[in-house]
Amino acid sequence: MTISLRKYEPNDLYKVRDFIIRTQSLLGHPNNWGIDRWEFVPFFQETRNGTLEQWQSRIGIWEDENGDIAAVACDDGDVYFLLDSLEPGEQLVQELFEYAEEKLLIFEPGQLCTRNALALTAGMKGIERIAESRGYTRGQGEDKIMSLPLDRDFQVFLPQGYVIKTGEEVDSRTKALGHIMAFDYAGTSDADKTLLHYGNIAKAPDYRAGLELSVLNTAGEVVSFCSLWWDQANKVATLEPVGTHKAYRRKGLGKAVIYEGLNRLKTLGAVKVYVGSGQTFYRKIGFEPEVSMYRWIQSKR
Repeated sequence: MTISLRKYEPNDLYKVRDFIIRTQSLLGHPNNWGIDRWEFVPFFQETRNGTLEQWQSRIGIWEDENGDIAAVACDDGDVYFLLDSLEPGEQLVQELFEYAEEKLLIFEPGQLCTRNALALTAGMKGIERIAESRGYTRGQGEDKIMSLPLDRDFQVFLPQGYVIKTGEEVDSRTKALGHIMAFDYAGTSDADKTLLHYGNIAKAPDYRAGLELSVLNTAGEVVSFCSLWWDQANKVATLEPVGTHKAYRRKGLGKAVIYEGLNRLKTLGAVKVYVGSGQTFYRKIGFEPEVSMYRWIQSKR
């Protein structure tokens, strides 16, 4: 079957999203991106930065003769190959590398961009062999996708004076301020952009106001929050983003808001939740590593 490359178009948003869902179904776990990242990046990150069109222009899609997606190449800091197989065909993989080296890893002709790398899921031996043959070496760092089975009830303990509210109960500016304080970038140009564009997340296809949860203090400020992206086809969800104001940490607020979200997922029939982080905090509240990714850097041209 012939597989060919074409440029990404904005109306491909749902098609790639459905491909990511299919990937989860075929592999039984995420390869790298879930629907959370596929939607959060354009609807918040790139919109806020004013770079949505540039980001879209860098995406490549490989389709078979029936129009079904076989692969996607895109970037979010590092470069990612979205694939529904851990051992895709060699010709396709070579084309993915060629595309990445031309469109995603280089900003100026002939100059390798050292600010990003190729992120590969562990266990993709065929791709790793091709990476080595093309002069890439695997870095020491390891990124984790962790998961938590939803096979129990989660006890929500919220200290006195705090309440949990949903997306439709908190205005966009208040949520934006919570994001700014949690990730400590108040007073920057990015903070101004976040205040302007944070509400755009609600336009994403899989956004659910009932799964965007915020902890508010007595002053009505968002001091901890999480959003859950629900993949109904696979009965799984992903946390993105999650944050707590640094002045309100170690009070159990992050755990409480996440556990509230997990209980809401259980009522929808969810069986597992993922988070794209290996932080100790998530391990402490029950998450365990499921997928590993490594950064591969090209050392020669």
